[in-house]
Amino acid sequence: MRLHEVQRQAIITVLRNMPRATLAEICAFCERGGDRAAQLGAVTIHELITPPTLTAGDAGPYSDGVRLNRAKRCNREAFDALVYEVLVEAAGPVGASYLRARVGGPRWKLQGSLGRLAEAGKVTRRGVTSTTRYSATSGAL
Repeated sequence: MRLHEVQRQAIITVLRNMPRATLAEICAFCERGGDRAAQLGAVTIHELITPPTLTAGDAGPYSDGVRLNRAKRCNREAFDALVYEVLVEAAGPVGASYLRARVGGPRWKLQGSLGRLAEAGKVTRRGVTSTTRYSATSGAL
């Protein structure tokens, strides 16, 4: 990927994580000029609202601002539901870094959730340490 495209994707990610920013604030930034302002000025609304295409091996950097904000505020059961939702969307075995990039939260919270989901039979775990991969069980829906 070219540097320009990487920077463009970074800007899109930042904007997605700023759902309360107004168009006036964004326009004011663009009016200040500079390289990033020009790149920001070329971003379309469609790019902001269309989720990126991801693969199961893609660990990030990716974040769905809405999901990350929900994960920050939710309790144990709701957090488990978010983790399970991401595993179902992945449609294949993924590592903890993939989940952290999409759900957020501290490592211990994610580990606890994966343990509870595995105990409930909703998640299968294969591997050890950094090679551990998780997937949603087919019959858990």
